[in-house]
Amino acid sequence: MTRLVESDIDHISKEIEEYDRKFFQQTGYSMEEIAKIAVGIKNKTTKRKVAAVPVTSGLGIIGGFSFSVAEILRHCGIEAIVTEKSDVAGIQEAYQSDAEIVFMSDDDICAAFCLDKKVQSDNGYATGIGFAAALHMASGEINNKEVLILGAGPVGSAAAAYISDVGGNPVIYDLKYEKAQKLAATLSRAKAISECNELKQYKYIIDASTSGEFISRDDVSHETIIASPGMPIGVKKEVMDIATVIYNPLELGVITMYFHCIRQLEDD
Repeated sequence: MTRLVESDIDHISKEIEEYDRKFFQQTGYSMEEIAKIAVGIKNKTTKRKVAAVPVTSGLGIIGGFSFSVAEILRHCGIEAIVTEKSDVAGIQEAYQSDAEIVFMSDDDICAAFCLDKKVQSDNGYATGIGFAAALHMASGEINNKEVLILGAGPVGSAAAAYISDVGGNPVIYDLKYEKAQKLAATLSRAKAISECNELKQYKYIIDASTSGEFISRDDVSHETIIASPGMPIGVKKEVMDIATVIYNPLELGVITMYFHCIRQLEDD
Protein backbone atom coordinates (compact mmCIF):
# COMPACT_ATOMS: atom_id res chain seq x y z
CA MET A 1 0.00 0.00 0.00
CA THR A 2 1.10 3.60 -0.44
CA ARG A 3 2.55 4.72 2.86
CA LEU A 4 0.70 7.53 4.60
CA VAL A 5 2.74 10.27 6.22
CA GLU A 6 1.80 12.25 9.28
CA SER A 7 0.78 15.32 7.26
CA ASP A 8 -1.87 13.22 5.47
CA ILE A 9 -3.74 12.49 8.68
CA ASP A 10 -2.71 15.03 11.34
CA HIS A 11 -5.95 17.00 10.89
CA ILE A 12 -8.41 14.09 10.89
CA SER A 13 -9.50 14.21 14.52
CA LYS A 14 -10.19 17.95 14.26
CA GLU A 15 -12.02 17.89 10.94
CA ILE A 16 -13.86 14.57 10.80
CA GLU A 17 -17.26 16.20 11.37
CA GLU A 18 -16.66 18.48 8.39
CA TYR A 19 -15.47 15.56 6.28
CA ASP A 20 -18.71 13.71 7.03
CA ARG A 21 -20.88 16.76 6.31
CA LYS A 22 -19.25 17.20 2.91
CA PHE A 23 -19.52 13.49 2.24
CA PHE A 24 -23.26 13.62 2.99
CA GLN A 25 -23.69 16.59 0.65
CA GLN A 26 -21.98 14.68 -2.15
CA THR A 27 -23.58 11.26 -1.72
CA GLY A 28 -26.71 11.75 0.38
CA TYR A 29 -25.30 9.38 3.01
CA SER A 30 -22.88 9.48 5.93
CA MET A 31 -19.60 7.61 5.69
CA GLU A 32 -20.96 4.99 8.10
CA GLU A 33 -24.04 4.49 5.93
CA ILE A 34 -21.94 4.15 2.77
CA ALA A 35 -19.64 1.65 4.50
CA LYS A 36 -22.64 -0.49 5.44
CA ILE A 37 -23.99 -0.28 1.89
CA ALA A 38 -20.57 -1.30 0.53
CA VAL A 39 -20.42 -4.48 2.64
CA GLY A 40 -24.10 -5.32 2.34
CA ILE A 41 -25.29 -4.60 5.89
CA LYS A 42 -28.98 -3.72 5.90
CA ASN A 43 -29.97 -4.21 9.53
CA LYS A 44 -28.84 -2.71 12.81
CA THR A 45 -25.58 -4.24 14.07
CA THR A 46 -23.98 -4.81 17.46
CA LYS A 47 -20.96 -2.56 17.80
CA ARG A 48 -17.77 -4.22 19.00
CA LYS A 49 -14.77 -2.86 20.92
CA VAL A 50 -11.73 -2.05 18.78
CA ALA A 51 -8.05 -1.62 19.59
CA ALA A 52 -5.65 0.23 17.32
CA VAL A 53 -2.16 -1.18 17.84
CA PRO A 54 0.94 0.82 16.80
CA VAL A 55 3.48 -1.10 14.70
CA THR A 56 7.21 -0.36 14.60
CA SER A 57 8.34 -2.67 11.76
CA GLY A 58 9.67 -1.31 8.48
CA LEU A 59 9.92 2.47 8.54
CA GLY A 60 8.24 2.51 11.92
CA ILE A 61 5.15 4.10 13.38
CA ILE A 62 3.28 6.62 11.22
CA GLY A 63 2.79 9.55 13.56
CA GLY A 64 -0.79 9.74 14.79
CA PHE A 65 -2.03 6.81 12.71
CA SER A 66 -3.42 4.65 15.52
CA PHE A 67 -4.99 7.68 17.20
CA SER A 68 -6.59 8.71 13.90
CA VAL A 69 -8.05 5.23 13.43
CA ALA A 70 -9.50 5.35 16.94
CA GLU A 71 -10.97 8.83 16.39
CA ILE A 72 -12.59 7.78 13.13
CA LEU A 73 -14.26 4.79 14.77
CA ARG A 74 -15.35 6.83 17.80
CA HIS A 75 -17.03 9.21 15.36
CA CYS A 76 -19.30 6.28 14.48
CA GLY A 77 -20.08 5.54 18.12
CA ILE A 78 -17.65 2.62 18.33
CA GLU A 79 -15.61 2.01 21.48
CA ALA A 80 -12.01 2.29 20.33
CA ILE A 81 -8.74 2.40 22.25
CA VAL A 82 -5.10 2.85 21.29
CA THR A 83 -2.82 0.40 23.06
CA GLU A 84 0.04 1.83 25.06
CA LYS A 85 2.34 -0.91 23.82
CA SER A 86 3.19 -1.71 20.19
CA ASP A 87 3.57 -4.83 18.06
CA VAL A 88 3.05 -8.21 19.80
CA ALA A 89 2.82 -6.58 23.21
CA GLY A 90 0.12 -4.31 21.82
CA ILE A 91 -1.87 -7.27 20.52
CA GLN A 92 -1.65 -8.87 23.95
CA GLU A 93 -2.81 -5.60 25.54
CA ALA A 94 -5.75 -5.47 23.10
CA TYR A 95 -6.71 -9.03 24.06
CA GLN A 96 -6.45 -8.26 27.77
CA SER A 97 -8.60 -5.15 27.23
CA ASP A 98 -11.38 -7.33 25.75
CA ALA A 99 -11.12 -5.75 22.31
CA GLU A 100 -12.74 -7.93 19.66
CA ILE A 101 -11.24 -6.27 16.58
CA VAL A 102 -7.65 -5.06 16.13
CA PHE A 103 -6.43 -2.52 13.56
CA MET A 104 -2.74 -2.57 12.60
CA SER A 105 -0.65 -1.16 9.77
CA ASP A 106 2.93 -1.51 8.53
CA ASP A 107 4.71 -0.53 5.31
CA ASP A 108 2.94 -3.23 3.31
CA ILE A 109 -0.60 -3.58 4.61
CA CYS A 110 -3.28 -2.07 6.78
CA ALA A 111 -5.55 -4.76 8.20
CA ALA A 112 -8.29 -5.35 10.75
CA PHE A 113 -8.86 -8.74 12.27
CA CYS A 114 -10.68 -10.43 15.13
CA LEU A 115 -8.80 -11.94 18.03
CA ASP A 116 -11.07 -14.95 18.53
CA LYS A 117 -12.53 -15.73 15.09
CA LYS A 118 -11.28 -16.17 11.52
CA VAL A 119 -12.35 -12.70 10.39
CA GLN A 120 -10.24 -10.01 8.72
CA SER A 121 -10.46 -7.03 6.41
CA ASP A 122 -7.79 -5.51 4.17
CA ASN A 123 -7.65 -1.74 3.72
CA GLY A 124 -7.16 -1.95 -0.04
CA TYR A 125 -10.29 -4.04 -0.51
CA ALA A 126 -12.39 -2.02 1.94
CA THR A 127 -11.27 1.30 0.49
CA GLY A 128 -12.06 0.13 -3.04
CA ILE A 129 -15.60 -1.02 -2.30
CA GLY A 130 -16.26 1.95 0.00
CA PHE A 131 -15.40 4.57 -2.62
CA ALA A 132 -17.14 2.61 -5.36
CA ALA A 133 -20.30 2.56 -3.23
CA ALA A 134 -19.92 6.29 -2.60
CA LEU A 135 -19.69 6.99 -6.34
CA HIS A 136 -22.67 4.71 -6.96
CA MET A 137 -24.81 6.62 -4.45
CA ALA A 138 -23.61 10.02 -5.64
CA SER A 139 -24.41 9.18 -9.26
CA GLY A 140 -27.96 8.09 -8.54
CA GLU A 141 -27.74 5.26 -11.06
CA ILE A 142 -24.81 3.70 -12.89
CA ASN A 143 -26.59 0.68 -14.36
CA ASN A 144 -25.13 0.06 -17.83
CA LYS A 145 -23.01 3.22 -17.58
CA GLU A 146 -19.24 3.33 -17.97
CA VAL A 147 -17.08 3.95 -14.91
CA LEU A 148 -13.40 4.60 -15.55
CA ILE A 149 -11.18 2.80 -13.04
CA LEU A 150 -7.67 4.22 -12.92
CA GLY A 151 -5.38 1.57 -11.47
CA ALA A 152 -5.73 -2.21 -11.29
CA GLY A 153 -4.11 -2.75 -7.91
CA PRO A 154 -5.95 -3.90 -4.77
CA VAL A 155 -8.10 -0.74 -4.47
CA GLY A 156 -8.92 -0.54 -8.17
CA SER A 157 -9.65 -4.26 -8.39
CA ALA A 158 -12.11 -4.10 -5.50
CA ALA A 159 -13.73 -0.97 -6.90
CA ALA A 160 -14.09 -2.48 -10.37
CA ALA A 161 -15.66 -5.65 -8.96
CA TYR A 162 -18.15 -3.60 -6.95
CA ILE A 163 -19.11 -1.48 -9.96
CA SER A 164 -19.61 -4.62 -12.02
CA ASP A 165 -21.73 -6.21 -9.29
CA VAL A 166 -24.12 -3.22 -9.15
CA GLY A 167 -24.60 -3.19 -12.92
CA GLY A 168 -22.03 -0.64 -14.09
CA ASN A 169 -19.52 -1.12 -16.88
CA PRO A 170 -15.95 -0.86 -15.55
CA VAL A 171 -13.42 0.60 -17.99
CA ILE A 172 -10.04 -0.31 -16.53
CA TYR A 173 -6.79 1.51 -17.19
CA ASP A 174 -3.41 0.67 -15.70
CA LEU A 175 0.08 1.65 -16.76
CA LYS A 176 0.61 -2.10 -17.19
CA TYR A 177 -2.01 -2.93 -19.81
CA GLU A 178 -1.73 -6.68 -19.17
CA LYS A 179 -2.72 -6.06 -15.55
CA ALA A 180 -5.84 -4.19 -16.65
CA GLN A 181 -6.68 -6.96 -19.13
CA LYS A 182 -6.33 -9.64 -16.49
CA LEU A 183 -8.69 -7.80 -14.14
CA ALA A 184 -11.26 -7.06 -16.85
CA ALA A 185 -11.35 -10.73 -17.83
CA THR A 186 -12.66 -11.63 -14.36
CA LEU A 187 -15.61 -9.20 -14.41
CA SER A 188 -18.93 -8.88 -16.21
CA ARG A 189 -19.30 -5.97 -18.68
CA ALA A 190 -15.70 -4.84 -18.06
CA LYS A 191 -13.07 -3.85 -20.57
CA ALA A 192 -9.41 -2.81 -20.42
CA ILE A 193 -7.98 0.14 -22.31
CA SER A 194 -4.32 0.65 -23.20
CA GLU A 195 -4.44 4.45 -23.38
CA CYS A 196 -6.35 7.03 -21.37
CA ASN A 197 -5.86 10.42 -22.97
CA GLU A 198 -9.45 11.71 -22.92
CA LEU A 199 -10.62 11.65 -19.32
CA LYS A 200 -13.39 14.14 -20.07
CA GLN A 201 -15.38 11.54 -21.99
CA TYR A 202 -16.03 9.72 -18.71
CA LYS A 203 -18.66 11.09 -16.36
CA TYR A 204 -17.74 8.70 -13.55
CA ILE A 205 -14.13 8.08 -12.48
CA ILE A 206 -12.55 6.12 -9.64
CA ASP A 207 -8.93 7.15 -9.22
CA ALA A 208 -7.20 4.21 -7.57
CA SER A 209 -3.79 5.15 -8.92
CA THR A 210 -0.81 6.34 -6.90
CA SER A 211 -0.11 9.39 -9.09
CA GLY A 212 -0.64 12.80 -7.59
CA GLU A 213 -2.50 15.75 -9.14
CA PHE A 214 -2.65 14.53 -12.74
CA ILE A 215 -6.35 15.27 -13.32
CA SER A 216 -6.79 18.93 -14.32
CA ARG A 217 -9.73 21.23 -15.05
CA ASP A 218 -9.51 20.33 -18.75
CA ASP A 219 -10.28 16.69 -17.86
CA VAL A 220 -13.63 17.31 -16.15
CA SER A 221 -17.00 19.02 -16.41
CA HIS A 222 -19.62 20.04 -13.85
CA GLU A 223 -21.23 16.63 -14.34
CA THR A 224 -18.08 14.65 -13.54
CA ILE A 225 -18.04 12.63 -10.32
CA ILE A 226 -14.64 11.41 -9.13
CA ALA A 227 -14.14 9.03 -6.22
CA SER A 228 -10.50 9.48 -5.27
CA PRO A 229 -9.20 6.97 -2.73
CA GLY A 230 -5.67 7.16 -4.13
CA MET A 231 -2.76 8.53 -2.14
CA PRO A 232 -1.63 11.10 -2.97
CA ILE A 233 -4.89 12.53 -4.33
CA GLY A 234 -4.93 12.44 -8.13
CA VAL A 235 -6.88 15.64 -8.77
CA LYS A 236 -5.54 19.17 -8.78
CA LYS A 237 -7.20 21.63 -6.40
CA GLU A 238 -8.77 23.50 -9.33
CA VAL A 239 -10.81 20.39 -10.19
CA MET A 240 -12.69 20.55 -6.88
CA ASP A 241 -14.31 23.82 -7.98
CA ILE A 242 -15.77 22.13 -11.06
CA ALA A 243 -16.38 18.42 -10.50
CA THR A 244 -17.72 16.47 -7.53
CA VAL A 245 -14.63 14.97 -5.89
CA ILE A 246 -15.30 12.40 -3.18
CA TYR A 247 -12.13 12.18 -1.13
CA ASN A 248 -10.79 11.54 2.33
CA PRO A 249 -7.37 10.12 3.22
CA LEU A 250 -8.33 7.44 5.72
CA GLU A 251 -11.86 7.73 7.10
CA LEU A 252 -14.03 5.76 4.67
CA GLY A 253 -11.52 2.96 4.31
CA VAL A 254 -11.26 2.49 8.08
CA ILE A 255 -15.01 2.59 8.63
CA THR A 256 -15.58 0.09 5.82
CA MET A 257 -12.92 -2.22 7.24
CA TYR A 258 -14.73 -2.22 10.57
CA PHE A 259 -18.13 -3.01 9.07
CA HIS A 260 -16.59 -5.62 6.76
CA CYS A 261 -15.44 -7.42 9.91
CA ILE A 262 -18.85 -6.95 11.53
CA ARG A 263 -20.59 -8.41 8.47
CA GLN A 264 -18.39 -11.51 8.69
CA LEU A 265 -18.96 -11.86 12.43
CA GLU A 266 -22.72 -11.62 12.10
CA ASP A 267 -22.79 -14.02 9.15
CA ASP A 268 -20.78 -16.56 11.13
